[in-house]
Amino acid sequence: MTPAIQPRIRILRNREEIEELREFWDSCCPGRDADLDFFLFIVDRYPEAKRPHVVVLYDGDAPKALLAGRLDVTELPIRVGYFALPVPKLRILQFVHGGWLGDISELNARHLISSVIESLAAGEADAAMLHYPNLSSPLVRGAMHLPGRLCSDHLLRPQAHWIHDFSRAGPTFLGSLSQNARYQQRKRARRLREDFDECEVLCFAAREDVECLMRDAESVAKKSYQRGLGTGFFPTSIMRARLEFEACAGWLRGYVLYLDKHPCAFWIGSLRNGVFLSDYLAFDPDYARYVPGTYLMLKVMEGLYETDPDAVKRVDFGIGDAIYKERFSNAHWHESLVYIFAPNLKGMGVNALRSAVGLLDGSVRSFMGTTQMLGTLKKTWRTRATRRN
Repeated sequence: MTPAIQPRIRILRNREEIEELREFWDSCCPGRDADLDFFLFIVDRYPEAKRPHVVVLYDGDAPKALLAGRLDVTELPIRVGYFALPVPKLRILQFVHGGWLGDISELNARHLISSVIESLAAGEADAAMLHYPNLSSPLVRGAMHLPGRLCSDHLLRPQAHWIHDFSRAGPTFLGSLSQNARYQQRKRARRLREDFDECEVLCFAAREDVECLMRDAESVAKKSYQRGLGTGFFPTSIMRARLEFEACAGWLRGYVLYLDKHPCAFWIGSLRNGVFLSDYLAFDPDYARYVPGTYLMLKVMEGLYETDPDAVKRVDFGIGDAIYKERFSNAHWHESLVYIFAPNLKGMGVNALRSAVGLLDGSVRSFMGTTQMLGTLKKTWRTRATRRN
């Protein structure tokens, strides 16, 4: 009887080693964030990224599965509502969204997670993070059960990941929406025609378009509630480089709504392998009565579907609760950040602090949710954030 070939683990820490895996990596059809060239671009460009950390499981000489990660030096966010607590920077092994490629079976997931735990015990990092795996994934079970109690994550926060699957639509996109949604979109279009001489949606996709896209998106973003909260689109050099990278790859799709030549809403994302992945969305509050963000989104989705429904399979709204996501999605599942902490004073101490603050925050949110205060508070906070701009 031929003895069974034992799996082995190899950790790749530089570009040259990773390039040797390109054929296998690409054959796994990764999403945008785990695309090999995009992954290497982020490692090269983002100042917090120090090097790759790719965990590869081999069956003999053949790669079977991998975790695509990098070593970052950054803060681990510990929040109470919108307030972030000051914490020291940590060395974190960040495994990117969708960066679990190949045969992620129960056994293979245990091997991969065990390697991450060994790297933490060896002092390579203070923590590791899986960036929003599906909660049904074997990786989540491994990350929760294999580390010791003081090093495992006790604060999973399931969040819905929303998509609109075009295969569920009928002859037209708008026809797949509710009767009220169709009525409201016609009403928005009518008001725009009545109040403005020109209503135009432009798409920016080429590298030479990036300058104009960034300028007009910033004219909207600087007034948005997202800017007041310190999130969303910022016209940084890294943002420019990222948009140029995606444009050169043929992925960039930046949509801007102009009313009488004035930009009043934008939606920036990536169209890759039949998926439009939403990245940045904002509207100018001066035009709020026209609900320009919603109008733009539905116009874009209608255009994506009717241009080539076979080429564009779905719109991926990403993670997190938002009324528009729930309203315009037709499928979702649940994901969460999952951490593993190093078995040292720093790692376990941050885990204890994060767990205590998270339990307090969760209790407050639960109380406010049952009294319907949470939605009101979010709306008030966003309104104040908008006014600060």
